[in-house]
Amino acid sequence: MRMFRFVLVLFVLPLSSCAEIEEFQLRNALVKAIDDYRLVSDQVQLGDKKERVLAILLPTQKSLPAGTTRIPDQFVKDGAKVEIHYIRSGWTRDGLTTDDEFTPYIFNNGVLVGVGWTVLGGPKTKGERTPEIVVR
Repeated sequence: MRMFRFVLVLFVLPLSSCAEIEEFQLRNALVKAIDDYRLVSDQVQLGDKKERVLAILLPTQKSLPAGTTRIPDQFVKDGAKVEIHYIRSGWTRDGLTTDDEFTPYIFNNGVLVGVGWTVLGGPKTKGERTPEIVVR
């Protein structure tokens, strides 16, 4: 029985370390993307062409792993082609990817006409922070 416990510990310990390393790498990738975004976001102005805006913003997102980005939306409204690109601008450590972690950039016919959730009526999903309790 002791040998079984010893072998179990030998196999479980490295697995928990791998999970911690993956979480650390994910957190670093998210923080880097958010910091990079904040450095360049003020270079974008309403009226800018979509190509210019995305050339500034998309490079800030290149460190993000799959599952942490959001696919753009597009549709036609009142004869205008509307495209919404979502840029990772925040992160809540809750294991979810929610609307409030992105800033939407809204383009009509290739021109930036809006930035932020107010234009869209607010985020549909929000992350929830859970308090961390430290017991000493």
